[in-house]
Amino acid sequence: MANGYIGSATLLTSVGNDEIIPNPPASWVNTIYHFYKFVFTNDVACTIKINGGDDIYIAAGQGFKTEKGDITITSFIIKEANVNYTYLGYY
Repeated sequence: MANGYIGSATLLTSVGNDEIIPNPPASWVNTIYHFYKFVFTNDVACTIKINGGDDIYIAAGQGFKTEKGDITITSFIIKEANVNYTYLGYY
């Protein structure tokens, strides 16, 4: 099941309606990542959308994480600009 990890190499800053999950390498058969575990940390309050779902409010420093067995993450959008964040995805 597990293939690897990707994440932020430095502290990142959102630009608004920012899809933070990058596209996999062009050589992959799958065109999107399917994270079976995912961790997001934020420094200020923000609104996120997961897998195209409804808006979710995240308080400053609250962050968000999933565990093995939760629904896989294929899309994670930060709606506001100027949110400093990091992420780690397990695929």
